[in-house]
Parts: sequence; structure tokens; C-alpha cells
Amino acid sequence: MDLRDKVVIITGASSGIGAEIARTLAAEGAAVVLAARSMSKLERVAAELAATGAATMALPTDVTREADCQALVSAVVDAFGRLDVLVNNAGYAPPASLPDTTEAIWDATIDSCLKGVFLMTRAVVPHMLQNGGGTVVNISSVAGKAGFENRTAYCAAKWGVHGFTEALRAELGRQNIRAHLICPAAVATPWWDTANNPQPLDVLDKMIKPEEVAEAVCWVLTQPDRLQIDEVVLKLHRSPWAG
Repeated sequence: MDLRDKVVIITGASSGIGAEIARTLAAEGAAVVLAARSMSKLERVAAELAATGAATMALPTDVTREADCQALVSAVVDAFGRLDVLVNNAGYAPPASLPDTTEAIWDATIDSCLKGVFLMTRAVVPHMLQNGGGTVVNISSVAGKAGFENRTAYCAAKWGVHGFTEALRAELGRQNIRAHLICPAAVATPWWDTANNPQPLDVLDKMIKPEEVAEAVCWVLTQPDRLQIDEVVLKLHRSPWAG
């Protein structure tokens, strides 16, 4: 795919991995639509991209709400007349032991990491089919391939993302809907700096950088159409979260 003039929705685009994906794809000529719950953060990223001449649009969206997902897609189609790529990046991963995983934590994690992928994908697919095809890139995790302590809800959600992606590929692949998984180990985003999840600087330095995840997304999208890239796994040697 040549990304010039392609229209891409990126969820969770207000910071971290999502913002880096937006920067990378905009640099390749894509029109990027930024979606997240915080409009103030989205506007900062959108202003940064617009200053480079990129076509961009920011829309506040809660991917766990069907109405928000449908409204986002309708606004994009109205503004650009097409929709080529969806990057499902939004997520939530509070660390908690199984006894400390409340029903509220479980529901919020599953809703953000898995239900949001379902709702956004279901919203974009009819428009992609109308345009002859499209691509869905799901940002998963090595936690969708192996279990990790204090991450039961997150692992369950990401394993679900893997199953959903494979089923989507089986169901709509013949109609030119492509589905890819990006599965990074721990990524050095601001989330790791929070009071509830502090990490020493030397550990942060060992993690995958958000820019590296963005480069993997760009690489997948720009491969020849004859290739089906099912999954890209990103690990670092000696990383504590290598998977």
C-alpha cells in the first residue's frame, strides 16, 4: 500500500504508541484521524501534525461506546469520502493480582482492549467493503501469546484480540479486508511512569520504544498486497517483559 492520501483512523492516539503511529503514517503522506477520550491531548497532537502540513482530524471517542465508534466513522467518511485503514490501539492495563482484580477492573480492561476492537472494526468494515477493501491493524501484546503475573484481565483481553483478528481474516479476507496483529513486549510509554506502576530508568531504557511499534505498523501497511502479514512480534533481548 502506498500511504499517500490514504485515510487512517488511530484509536488511543492522544499519546504514547498511538501518537507515534500518527506521526509515522502522516510522514508517509496518510491523512490521519486521531481518536481518544481526551480532546485536549488530541488537539496537541493534531496541531503538531498540522504544522508539518499533514492532513489530520481529531475526534473525542470512547471506543467502549458503540455510538461513539459509529459517530467517529461517519464523521471520517463525511470529511474524507473514504476510509482505508483502522489501527486499533486504545487499551487499558492496570496491574492487579487475581484476588485484587475487581469486577470493575476486569470489565474496564476487557471493554477497552477487546470490546473496543470489536466495536471499531464493526463500524469501519461496511465502508471498507463499499470501497473495495481495507486494512485493520490491531495493536496487541506478547501478553496475548503468553501469560504474565498480575495481568490476568489484560492477558485474557489480548488473547481475545488474537482470536478476533484471526476470525476477521477468515471471514472477510476474500473480500479484501486485511487484518494484522502487532505484538510488542513492554513499550516505554508514559503509563509506566505512573505512581501505581513506577519503573526505574534503566528498566525503561530496555523497553521497546513507541517509535519502533509505529515503524512496525508502517512496515506492515506498506508491504505488497500479495503478502499477508499475519503477525509481527516485537521483543528485546534481555528485556524483563520479553515474553
